Amino acid sequence: KVTYPRFMRGPDGALLFTPQEVIYAPPLSGEVANPVGSGDSMVAGFVAGYLQSKDYHVALKMGTAAGSATAFSDGLATAESIRELYRTL
Repeated sequence: KVTYPRFMRGPDGALLFTPQEVIYAPPLSGEVANPVGSGDSMVAGFVAGYLQSKDYHVALKMGTAAGSATAFSDGLATAESIRELYRTL
């Protein structure tokens, strides 16, 4: 169960506060096509990244990639677009 607050800063990146540290994920470059659903995509990416890795750094990067990929798409992000952005972080 992940109970740490997350703070999304849009064009300024994202922060995750844990009892041990503050983790930062930088913003990703791209043209915003439609931000609708990008917050939900970030949460889904964060949860998926954490369940796969049990690592908050990976989870925040995956969430950032998923949220950004959706914002840069006309609809929801594809798995490939998320992977491409994740590799840039």
